[in-house]
Amino acid sequence: MSNVKKQKNYIYNGLGFPVLLEEAEFRKIGGKWLLKIDVKKVSDEVIKALPTKSAGLTGAEIRFIRTYFDLSKRALASELNVSHTAVNKWEDTEKEKAKIDPHVEITLRAFIKIRLHEDKDFSNFFKGLMDESKRFADDVVNEPLSIAI
Repeated sequence: MSNVKKQKNYIYNGLGFPVLLEEAEFRKIGGKWLLKIDVKKVSDEVIKALPTKSAGLTGAEIRFIRTYFDLSKRALASELNVSHTAVNKWEDTEKEKAKIDPHVEITLRAFIKIRLHEDKDFSNFFKGLMDESKRFADDVVNEPLSIAI
């Protein structure tokens, strides 16, 4: 019997919000099946996927963005030209869509792309983001972010 198995469409919650791993590998250790995961690799893929997520960002996702870039609440607030209490309120929504102004959310998504130095096609990204921003304010159901690792 094999000590390795793969599972399609596994929901991973280790980052504070659900992430759909398109193919997850498990190893049998001590009679239990444990997820074999490279958290750094998953984090890197998630941070690249968040700017183009179709639904509004959740509080947990905003906390992830802030901690990924090793920023305090005050530092992120400064980058977005808002108060640190605003960042605190967003993050407090946890798994719910953050109560963030759509224009500030656009700025946050652009901030991610800029920090990742993924600006080769920034104008097209920004135009698409402006179109998508109309849906941030709507009551779009937040689905797990799907990534391939």
